[in-house]
Amino acid sequence: MISLKQYEIAPALPKSFTWDAEDLWARPAWRMKVADKTTKAFQQATENLVIDDDFLNSYNHGDIENIGLQQLADDMREELQHGSGVVWLQGIPATEFSVAQMKFFYLAVGAAIGQCMETYGRLYDVRDYGGSYKKERIPVSQTRAATGFHTDSSARNNMPDIVALLCLQPARTGGESLVVSSATAHERLRESNLPALTILYREFIRDIVTPGTGKTMDALLDNRFPVFSQGLYSPVLSFRYMRYWIEKGHKEAKMDLAQAELDALNALDGFLESPELAGQFKLEAGDQLWANNHIVAHNRTAYEEDPQQPRHYVRLWIST
Repeated sequence: MISLKQYEIAPALPKSFTWDAEDLWARPAWRMKVADKTTKAFQQATENLVIDDDFLNSYNHGDIENIGLQQLADDMREELQHGSGVVWLQGIPATEFSVAQMKFFYLAVGAAIGQCMETYGRLYDVRDYGGSYKKERIPVSQTRAATGFHTDSSARNNMPDIVALLCLQPARTGGESLVVSSATAHERLRESNLPALTILYREFIRDIVTPGTGKTMDALLDNRFPVFSQGLYSPVLSFRYMRYWIEKGHKEAKMDLAQAELDALNALDGFLESPELAGQFKLEAGDQLWANNHIVAHNRTAYEEDPQQPRHYVRLWIST
């Protein structure tokens, strides 16, 4: 039996991190729009470019000058790191931009914010390929399954600081984005159920799905870290969670979760899934969702897609 470490509970968190749905909608700073002059300058700068996979994979920040892009990225970084932790970016004219231009603008913003991670490739297609993450070790992003609220990456040593989604094609119906402040859930647990919060600062084993990671028992037992921590991944608070990978990891390791641990996870889910806490909105083609992966969990509603125009998002992981 391996020893699962217990971490200390973080002190009081910054007020900007602890919002509910009403607070979020009352805060204008998280809803940003790309200035017309920035989109026009970008169109002019890219109209003669061949934007293919090779171009996108080799792009470095600053390769192409674009009016207003760095200021936009700086404003977004401020909101992501010191504000609500969420940005809904609008203003890209999907009817005027090609898919390649939308992807490049998205990548350029990300590269201006931080380092684009390449664990799954720089730009990773989020669409339903017909598989099941419960039957094979594949990312949930390759399925249309509901996941519950979660953060990205189940690997101990692979932690994106910022997660982004670009909408190229929304679902025919449903598929709305959901975001919730895990910092608020943390504080609600501190106030109402400190024993549960304490348990969530213990290490939990996570199943291995990340490319390049050996799927051995030793690797599985090594892939353990707390749901909440301070100082391990961030100077303030880090929330790392997808319940299924925790339950599957413990099952694979033959280390059943204790009832107290299940109760703690249930208490956490109760806050994450509260309509009072979660903001809900729908991305349209060209819209982007950016989230601080340490303090914001995300989810989506069920959806139906048009077989001729299937739902298609593109994910980007950023390290700051």
